[in-house]
Amino acid sequence: MRSLPALLLAFLACLSLRPVPVTAQDDDPGFETGCGCGGEAVEDDEETRRKKNVGLAGQGKGDEGDPDAPKVQADLQTRINKAIEAGVKWLEERQDKDGSWGPVKGNRLYGSDEVVDMERDRTGPTSFAIYTLSKCGVKSTDSTIKKGLKWLEHTKLAHDVFGKEEVRGDATAILTTYESASIVLMLEALHERSAKLTGRHSQRRLYSDNPLKPPSKSRFDKDDWMWMHDRILFLTKGRTIGGGGARGKSRTTTIQGSQNPGGGWRYGQASGDQDLSATQFCLLALRAASQAGYPLDKVAPDTFKWAAEYCRTVQAPDGSFSYQRGKPTSAGMDACGIGSLLICKEQMELMGQEVPSWIDDSIKRGLEHLDKVFDATQNKGWHEGGANIYYYLYAVERVGDLTGRKEFAGKDWYVRGAEFLLSQQDADGKWVDNTTWEPRDVLGTCFALLFLKRATPPVVTMRRDDG
Repeated sequence: MRSLPALLLAFLACLSLRPVPVTAQDDDPGFETGCGCGGEAVEDDEETRRKKNVGLAGQGKGDEGDPDAPKVQADLQTRINKAIEAGVKWLEERQDKDGSWGPVKGNRLYGSDEVVDMERDRTGPTSFAIYTLSKCGVKSTDSTIKKGLKWLEHTKLAHDVFGKEEVRGDATAILTTYESASIVLMLEALHERSAKLTGRHSQRRLYSDNPLKPPSKSRFDKDDWMWMHDRILFLTKGRTIGGGGARGKSRTTTIQGSQNPGGGWRYGQASGDQDLSATQFCLLALRAASQAGYPLDKVAPDTFKWAAEYCRTVQAPDGSFSYQRGKPTSAGMDACGIGSLLICKEQMELMGQEVPSWIDDSIKRGLEHLDKVFDATQNKGWHEGGANIYYYLYAVERVGDLTGRKEFAGKDWYVRGAEFLLSQQDADGKWVDNTTWEPRDVLGTCFALLFLKRATPPVVTMRRDDG
């Protein structure tokens, strides 16, 4: 799997274009940040620290002691904003006439070495492109977004957790984990802009006790909420379709969930096969659902505990992570593993569950290893030489913003990554990743934009003094 179907992840698997003021200082807790996290009231000192670190890192000094380090010049944020604007414009113009961004095209079936020329995930690039555009500040009323959503209508189902269902269009098709996760990410970004979580459900700004009903002040309409609900059921416990059979006889169909007994995910229904890339992308989507107020504690309370156990199995003694157990490790998988464990810990705490002490140790060892191998210009390890570089940088962004860290290997990861991406953007405004599946231009551009916009909200800091 040289091209890492994991990469697919990021396809399936960027917030307003307002610039971060270049004169803002990191010691100002209210400075406006590129991910929209600045300026909110904060809960405590630790969360304040995290939010301070979410803006453009550096702000003037660069990496002291490193003559090769890019210096943070006054025009860096301006250049980043121009790159984002050009990338968004290209992505909008890349949309096909039918509203889609094309299918993923591969040369083999999932989980097989058989060489074929085929379309793999039809809806993934479209939902991920809409997610990216929304993170970059494109409004849900924009014609590009509306046209893409209209094309995605064929993926909608509406049913409740007890199996009653209204089927519309091509609703019987089982979407892959990447497609399903991408749809959840897209819907949350369109409706909620990553609503802030707090340490208790009763204190969350948005939270629903009913998986079939959006929170009272949510921007979700019921139809889109049910669309998200359906995809969450597929990613977790599965669902049952009930319908009338011939001559009045009842007929039901059970669609198995995609989380494996081992805790991880692969491409489709649970089969015992799992990988870290698909796993972290599903976790990213489930975290987005939690941010939207979806009650995962009611629907799938053990999901994050099981997923954390799987992540533990693909971590080596030196702290590095591999795509699958027994396979080579890479910097990109280090970032995937660390990010996954951070999400699992956060969500278990939100559910009031006890977090095993080994999780903190695994995160610590993972960060120590990433410190050793971080390089903004190549994904060291399994894909030596820069393969899957945009996917890798997107994973690094996730870890950096989840932890609030500014540096890896003593280097400002955001400044280094941004300088590299600015050097790789072509004259049309796109980024092309020739090491991944088609559409390489769409996927590469989405990864790059999500990095530049720092699209991941910081991890929640739990409060221990609220009863």
